[in-house]
Amino acid sequence: MWFGKPRNPEEHRYYLLPGQGRSNRRKRRQQLIAALITGAIFAAGIASLMWIMNERR
Repeated sequence: MWFGKPRNPEEHRYYLLPGQGRSNRRKRRQQLIAALITGAIFAAGIASLMWIMNERR
């Protein structure tokens, strides 16, 4: 602080916009995978229900 050059706080300042952090990308990827799995299970359930209803004829 007393020796060397004075520190400029503006020199190392940067801003992260929403969605630029590593944890945010990881969370979005987990949400995407969960949504795909949920959609696949829901689609399989609807398809099996339609198949069962069609077999009763």
